[in-house]
Formats: sequence, structure tokens, C-alpha cells
Amino acid sequence: MKKTNVWMLFWALFVSSTVLVSCSDDDDDAMDQDKARVATFFQNAAQSDMFEIQTGQMAKVKGSTAEVRTFGAMLETDHTASSQKITTMAAQRNITLSPTPPAPKKAIIDRLTGESGLTFDKDFATVQVQAHQEAITLYETADREIMDTEVQTFIDATLPILRMHLQHAQTLKTAVDRM
Repeated sequence: MKKTNVWMLFWALFVSSTVLVSCSDDDDDAMDQDKARVATFFQNAAQSDMFEIQTGQMAKVKGSTAEVRTFGAMLETDHTASSQKITTMAAQRNITLSPTPPAPKKAIIDRLTGESGLTFDKDFATVQVQAHQEAITLYETADREIMDTEVQTFIDATLPILRMHLQHAQTLKTAVDRM
């Protein structure tokens, strides 16, 4: 009887340790996946900010209406602040961010560079609606998928600003489209 109890105890300890090792591996996999999601999010969010900063700066100078110039200044200010936070958090996690916007965004920047007057204002407003819809989708997806609490806090603080920018861009688009 004692031999049976000893073997049962040994077997229970073996199974328990196997389960713990398996859970530990699952935790490591989840952490690795979260790190990859954070890196991808920071890359995309940084590029989004870069685009907003550059187009905002353009709007401050090239906008033919006060509303476009004011919105451009707001974008530059808000996205510069966001970009600084992303850069800091990425550096803390040893994530290297791309210094250039992706090709499709670069093409839009180049197009806007060649425009002026009301043509610029209308294109800028349209671009901002689309860019902020994309940014909100990026942040909402990250909000659902990322477990890193510091990144979650950043996302939760930034989403309302992006939604406000989208609303402002939609109002601006309606106004300049009537001109």
C-alpha cells in the first residue's frame, strides 16, 4: 500500500511539473507575441504620426483658409507629442522605428506638395479624414490585442484625440467641399 501511495505521489508531482513547464512555455509565447504586436503597433503609429506632422506643417503654410491652417497646426502639435511618447516607449523596448513614411504616404505628401489654394485645402481635408480613420483602426486593434499595460494606457489616452481629429477633419472637409 505504501508503494502505491509513493508511486501515486511521484506520478502526481511529475504531471504537475509537466503542466507547469507547459504553462510557462505558453506564457513565454504570449509575451513574445505581445512584444511583436507592440513593435508592429509602434512602427505603424510612428509612421502615422510622421505623416500627420508633415502634412500638418504643410497645411500651416499652404492652407488657403484659416481653418485648414489652424487644423494643420493642431495636427503638428498633437502628433509631435504622440510621436515623442512612442519614440520613448519604443526605445525602452529596444524597438527601432523607421525614419521615413511608407511609400503610399510619401506619394500623398508629394502630391500635396505640388498643390496650392483650394485644391490643396480640399485634398488635405480628404486625406485627413482617411488618415484618421486608418489611425483609429490601428489604435483600436492594438487596444484589443496588446497586453502591455503602459502601451494600453498610451492607446487609451490617444484614441480620444484621434477621434476628435477625425471629427474635425470631417467638418473641415464638408466646409471646403462647399467652396
